[in-house]
Amino acid sequence: MKEFKTIDEQIQILLGRKLVINDIDKAKAYLLSQNYYNIINGYANFFPHDNNDNYTANTNFDEIAKLYRFEKELKQELLNAILSAETHLKALFVHRFSETFPNDPYPYLDINCYDSTKRLESIETISKLSKILTRYNCKRYKDSSIYHYINKYKKVPIWVLSSYIEFGAFRYLLTNSTASVQNKVARDCISFISEHIQNPGQFPPATMISFIKNMHDIRNVCAHSNRLIGHHCPADDRYWAPLHSKYCITSNTPRNTPYTVFLSLQCFLSRIEYATLHNSVLKLVKKLAPKLESIHINDILLKLGFPQDWHLHTTKINPEDSIT
Repeated sequence: MKEFKTIDEQIQILLGRKLVINDIDKAKAYLLSQNYYNIINGYANFFPHDNNDNYTANTNFDEIAKLYRFEKELKQELLNAILSAETHLKALFVHRFSETFPNDPYPYLDINCYDSTKRLESIETISKLSKILTRYNCKRYKDSSIYHYINKYKKVPIWVLSSYIEFGAFRYLLTNSTASVQNKVARDCISFISEHIQNPGQFPPATMISFIKNMHDIRNVCAHSNRLIGHHCPADDRYWAPLHSKYCITSNTPRNTPYTVFLSLQCFLSRIEYATLHNSVLKLVKKLAPKLESIHINDILLKLGFPQDWHLHTTKINPEDSIT
C-alpha cells in the first residue's frame, strides 16, 4: 500500500517525473482541492511517458488540469441530457403501462403484467418496486407522495412511483414489460426521432432497450466521477441504420462508446434539447483543442469514440433549421 504524500511531496514526485510545472503554488492549490490521485493517476496515461513513468514531450501540468476539467464538464453535459431522456422515457412508459392495465391497483406488483418469458427477472423487478413502497410508507417520509397515496387512497399509481425509481430499476422495468407496452413506447419515441432523422421508419423495441442500456452505463460513469475518456460500454448498441448510417457507422463499427451514446440520445430528446447537448460538446472540444501541446485533440476524441477532427467537420445545430 502506497504511503500518504503531502502536497509538497506530490509536487516533487511530479517534477521528478519530468512534468513541467510553471506555477508551483497554483499547482499545489489545484492538487489540494481536486485530489492528486484522481487527476494524475487518472490522466497520466493520456500523455507521452517512458517505461519509467517519466513524462516526455514537455508535458505541462496545465495540460493535465485542462483535460481533467474538460472531461468533468463533458460528463455534466451528458448527464444533464441523459436525465432529460430518462424523464421522457418514464413519462412514455407510465402512460402506456397504465393504459394497458387500467383496472389493477398495483399492476407493477403483478407478475401477470410482465413478459411471461421473463418470470425470474420480473420477480426481481417486482421485489425492487415493493421495497421502494415499504421504504417510503413510514412517518420518516410522511411528506412523500408514496406515503400520502398509501394512507389516503390505499394504492400508489405507477406515475407516482416512477419519481422514486432509479434509472437502473426503470430500465429493468421496461425490459421485463410485455411486448405490447415496449412496442408502444418505441413507437412513441418516433416523435423525438423524427425531429432529427427524416422518415426513420420503425424503431424496434430491442434497439430502444439496447440504447437505454448503454445510456444507463454512461450515466453511471458521469454521475459517479468515473473516467469517461477511454470508457467502453459492456456491449454494442444494436445497429439501427436510420441513425448509424447518417454518421457513417456500419454494422461492423464498434458502437459501445460515449460517442454512440451521444448520438443515440437523439431518440429520446427533442431537437432543442439535443442541439443544446451537441453545441455544448462542440464548444468544449474546440476550447480544449488549442490548449493541448504534448498531445493532439484527436487523441482524446478517438478515446471517446468520436471521429477524427470531429470538431472541424461538424457544425452547431440550429433547432430552427430543417432536418438534413
